Amino acid sequence: MNGIDNIARKIADDARQEAESILEEARAQAKEIADRYTALAKEESGRILAAGQEQVQEILRRSVSAAEQDAKKRLLATKQKMIASAFDEALEKLLGLPENEYVALLAKLAAAASSTGQEEMILSPEDLQSCGKAILKEANSLLSKAGKKASLTLSAETRDIAGGLLLKSGDVEVNCALDTILRLMKEELITDVLGALFA
Repeated sequence: MNGIDNIARKIADDARQEAESILEEARAQAKEIADRYTALAKEESGRILAAGQEQVQEILRRSVSAAEQDAKKRLLATKQKMIASAFDEALEKLLGLPENEYVALLAKLAAAASSTGQEEMILSPEDLQSCGKAILKEANSLLSKAGKKASLTLSAETRDIAGGLLLKSGDVEVNCALDTILRLMKEELITDVLGALFA
């Protein structure tokens, strides 16, 4: 029985060694596979992180660009409001001139705009009543001094204008209303006004 026991023991030892060898090889393969997938996982996570950082940078860039555009729009709107306010204030100052200066201003406008010296002057109801005759007299005087025909007349017709006048000859009217003149000048003066307001 001793021989059979030795053979059985030998078979069992060989089987254990074989099993241990297979197990060791399986462990090595498992470690190799785990190491390979760990490296792949690190590589993939690095790629995902880099892509995420690129997305964050792009979102940040777009946000900054949008904020800059919004700031430019707001600045432009503010400038436009300030320019409009400056021209509104200019109109108020013109309308608030002392009467003798206001009369002189409107007379100069009428004389400069007159082409025949025979036009009708149309004023606002307020100006017609308060200083219409003085404007007419001064405008004709300026035309006469310039050697032109000085036969402007004062129309009984009035217009709803904020200061200034209209010169009418037949169906043709020349608009010398102060707000119209300022609006036309605004285009020419806008650069100077921007420079004064934002220097």
